[in-house]
Amino acid sequence: MMRSSAVKLLWALLLVMALIAGACGNDDGGTAEPPATAAPTAEATPEATAAPTAAPTEGPTPAPTEAPEPTPEATAAPTEAPTPEATPAPEPTAAPTPEATPAPEPETHPSGLDVAAINAAAADWMEKARIPGLVLAVTQGGEEPWTFAWGVSDLTTEEPITAGDYIRIGSVTKPVTTVAVLSMVDEGLLDLDTPVTAYLGDDWYGKYEHGPQITLRHLMGHTTGFVEYAFDPGFFVLGSARLGVPIAPEEIVRFTTNYGPVAEFETEYNYSTAGHVIAGMIIEAVTGNPADVEIRSRVLEPLGLENTYLPPNELPPVPVIDSYNGGLLYSAFTSLTRVPDSARHNFMGTDYLSTDEYPQEFLQTAGWTGGGIETLIGDVPTMFRGLFTGGVISDESLTEMTTAGVNPGYGLGVGIDDIGGRLAYSHGGGTPAFRTRALYIPELDLALAATTNVLPPDPDLQEFVDALLPIVMESWGLN
Repeated sequence: MMRSSAVKLLWALLLVMALIAGACGNDDGGTAEPPATAAPTAEATPEATAAPTAAPTEGPTPAPTEAPEPTPEATAAPTEAPTPEATPAPEPTAAPTPEATPAPEPETHPSGLDVAAINAAAADWMEKARIPGLVLAVTQGGEEPWTFAWGVSDLTTEEPITAGDYIRIGSVTKPVTTVAVLSMVDEGLLDLDTPVTAYLGDDWYGKYEHGPQITLRHLMGHTTGFVEYAFDPGFFVLGSARLGVPIAPEEIVRFTTNYGPVAEFETEYNYSTAGHVIAGMIIEAVTGNPADVEIRSRVLEPLGLENTYLPPNELPPVPVIDSYNGGLLYSAFTSLTRVPDSARHNFMGTDYLSTDEYPQEFLQTAGWTGGGIETLIGDVPTMFRGLFTGGVISDESLTEMTTAGVNPGYGLGVGIDDIGGRLAYSHGGGTPAFRTRALYIPELDLALAATTNVLPPDPDLQEFVDALLPIVMESWGLN
């Protein structure tokens, strides 16, 4: 028994290491590999087919010049039917070499994006990372996002992945929760620097030594000193034993506060999903409404997002697609759980474990307001851009959100980056077994999001985003 427990803890530790690398957060190997170079699926809105180019004009071939009627003088020499002064024979009608008809450019896309280059970047990364499926959405200036998909959503059925498939975006949920909180700050319902005890009472933090001083600013800026439960071996051992049982926010807080501080309070950044889970509890305590109801009315509806949901109270019309745990996650799950035979896959020589073969109740609730959103990829860049441009919060609150704290690369629930000298806001998400990156560059009014149905991808999804950005910027003349 001791040996079994030790093995479980070891694999749980390896699981943590793998997740840290990837998140913020058929069985005989005969599965056909999907062509990663496939152009965006037909469901991708709009179609990624080449915009129709005019068929090469045959340049009205000049009618043959009629021989002029013979003049009286010319009739004397019947055999010479004088070719009017050697009217130069219309040089083998050099059918006006379609000089005006340049060859149609390959893969012309109605958006102006270089689809061939995007396909190549996707194919390159998917091959290196051995990825079954990948979806992408890009928008500029608030236009309807252009969506793309490559690969499959299910390794058993080989069903193509599409932009109409529901996915989990993990910690990209955090900036959404942050904006909901800040909208309440704008209304005077909350204050960033008031102790949480004013909203949740004196017993919310258990014996956590810094509990009385913790504020919303600490929670959303990751300076509480909390452990990241989503990476903790004990939490995964706990979860593996109850995958069919939801976990309540209060249980997550109890696990976190009982752990004790793992970083210096207030002066040290230590990423912790528990902070945004507690923020969700505060939303509920102050409004008297479920967090999903408040997030929908304060953020999702104003931004026109009809395909985005926060479980467990609200769910998409169909479940999220299958996703696959690889590498150390595969080994950890096979050690910590009873694995159904149908869950094992080998794709491109890599062993994967299907998340879909497990109960979903624990997985759907372990992130909640810190990492639980399920959505369509087309909603993600619209949502992410809208957090900064949609007028959902005041300019003052937006400044609070986007001002770096202890970590110069992080504000309140959002990453702050420099991309080629331009300010950018971003966030990643990792949840068994999806990996997401979302990005917004204000100067270009450019937003994009990408999700793969593997965790952890190696190399990380960020490598694809890094390759994609120059292509998009070049295509749209944003350089």
